[in-house]
Amino acid sequence: MIVLLFVACFLQVSAADVTVTPGGDADLQCQTPGAAAATVVEWTKDDLPANEYVFFYRNGRPYDKYQHESFRGRVALKNRSGAGSGDVSLVLKNVSVEDRGTFRCRVLMSSSGSEAKEHLQVSRLKVALRSGNEAGNDAGNDTGNEAGNETGNEAGNEAGNEAGNVQSVVTDGAAGPNVFVLVGVFMLCVSAVVVVGFYLYRRKKKRSHQTTEVV
Repeated sequence: MIVLLFVACFLQVSAADVTVTPGGDADLQCQTPGAAAATVVEWTKDDLPANEYVFFYRNGRPYDKYQHESFRGRVALKNRSGAGSGDVSLVLKNVSVEDRGTFRCRVLMSSSGSEAKEHLQVSRLKVALRSGNEAGNDAGNDTGNEAGNETGNEAGNEAGNEAGNVQSVVTDGAAGPNVFVLVGVFMLCVSAVVVVGFYLYRRKKKRSHQTTEVV
């Protein structure tokens, strides 16, 4: 009985289930009792080697060199103020099926009287795969959107081309009559000049002939 009380005093354990979908972020909860400041934080996973961690924190900062390569760049403390607040919950980003399993948070705290020196908290991560219907619906929606966009683009291009052709025909038709009108006016002016010149020539010749007869 005394041994059980001793263990309960210095070791506290709690567990929680966390379920996320692939590509999402998982919140792995871990808080020290009474918001006690943590001096050492060890986040491990059951299938990792003993000397490698999901996240390792000591002396006020994390140590990446003790971290397993599959978790580098994907984990961080949820509370940006650090472990001094007692909240050493972890955020695991871009979760994949390979991440599912049991994560353990082990925290060492400075002891004061009867307060616990060590705290353990367990998170069981589950990755919920989407059903075939959901995946099929998403794929169908994507395909439908792509087909709709392509159809809309084709229709828009055809309408634009037709409008451009109509405008080109109208423009060309308008330019044609203008050219013919100018040519007609020019020819009319030339004809008038020729007629007037011929008339003046005949008149002058006639006067000259009359003058000769009088003499």
